[in-house]
Order: sequence, then structure tokens, then C-alpha cells
Amino acid sequence: MSQSRREALRRQQQAQARAKRTQRIVIVGAIVLAVVVLGVFGTIFFSQLNQGGSASNGSASVPANATADRSGIVVNPGKAAEGAPKVEVFVDYQCPVCKQFEDAFGSTLDDMAAKGEIQLIYRTMTFLDNNLRNDSSLRAGVAAACADNAGKYSAYHNTIFAGQPENEGTGYTTQQLRVDFASTAGITGDALAGFQSCYDGRATSSFVQGTNESAVKAGVNATPTIMINGAKQDNTKLFQSTPDAFRQLILSAKTNG
Repeated sequence: MSQSRREALRRQQQAQARAKRTQRIVIVGAIVLAVVVLGVFGTIFFSQLNQGGSASNGSASVPANATADRSGIVVNPGKAAEGAPKVEVFVDYQCPVCKQFEDAFGSTLDDMAAKGEIQLIYRTMTFLDNNLRNDSSLRAGVAAACADNAGKYSAYHNTIFAGQPENEGTGYTTQQLRVDFASTAGITGDALAGFQSCYDGRATSSFVQGTNESAVKAGVNATPTIMINGAKQDNTKLFQSTPDAFRQLILSAKTNG
């Protein structure tokens, strides 16, 4: 074989080797790109899947009878007579003094709201969770807001305070909030299933956190705080009064407010 032919063969072999190397690089690059693309789409898919699961279990929900600014829940909406006093009660469901207030005046407020004598609004706070190092105030607030969607807010609200643990900080159990209180409040059938789904998914959690933030912004730093037509009441005087005297105090605000 002549030298020129050997040189041509050598060049051909080198060219074939370069071509194979280039082909391998292209193939490896394509595989890497495919893996990256699959990873990106996989991440998006599972992210959306997880979001979808969260939404089905606990999509954000606003109670049916929330105030327009979502700072509280109206009891017996639409029944208040024109010019009726607006009574706002700021409560934390773990607050023992709130229970004392409810025991003393809760039925009076319920009766007045049912008759349209007042516009009654409850504004839930949760600051005791930090003080007591639990999450019972929030969970109870979530449950009460879910009960509003079941049409049983007032009954459930009253049941929570009736079942408040004797020892502050003990907190409410899931069994109480999810089952026992719902039963006592008269939530049954499909309404119970909806209520429990709402509670399990903490669907009203954002709403309750918002009512607490609104109360803090309004300068409320203790519970119970009672406002009649926007005027903060003296708790010491209130607790010294009778239910009838409390009723008259509220009604007198109709002409003054």
C-alpha cells in the first residue's frame, strides 16, 4: 500500500472516530435534556396535584353570615330593625371571663337578636393560643365559622362556651369540636358532613385569623370586649348589672347612637 493511500485511510479513520464521538455527545445531551424536561414537568404535575388535594380538603371559605369586611359573623342577619343598636362582642373561645359573660348575658343577646332589637356581631380572637401555647382558640374559631355555613353558628358558639374546660389551657379536643359540639348544636346529616369537611380542612382558618387581626387593629387587646354602636363598655359595670339592666343599656343606645 502506498504512503498516500495509508494517509487517506488514516484520515478516514480519524473522521469516523470524530463522528462517533460527536454522535455520543449528541445522544448524551439529548438524554440529559429529556431528564431535565421530565423533572420540570414532574415537579409541576405533583405541585398541581398537591394543590388540588389541598383545595379539595380545605379551600379557603368565608362564613355565610360574615360581615362585609370579614371581621366578624352576624347573628340572625337581616332581622335587625332599622336603627337598632349594633352590639359587637369580641371573644376568645379559651377565655374564662368570656364564658362568664356568655353565661350571664348570652341568652339575652340571642333573644334580642332573634327579635330584631339589635344587630349582634361576634368577632373571634385567638391571642390566647400564644399565651397558653396551644391552638384551641383558632380551632374553636374555625369550627364555629364552619358551623355558620351549616346554619348553626349561634347554637355552636353557645355550645363551645358551655363545654369550655374548667382548667384554662386544657383546650378543646378534636372529638369535641368535630363531633360532640356539632351534635349538641343540631348539625346533622349532609350538613354535618359538610361541617366536618370544613373543619378537617381548616377551610375557615384564614377568615378567623383575619378577624383576630382586625380586632387587634381596632385596638382590642382583651376579651370579652363589648361595643355598643362603636362605644366600648365598662366590663366591671356590666358584670355588676342584671340581664334586664343590660338589655335596657343596649336599647337606650338606639336613641343615643
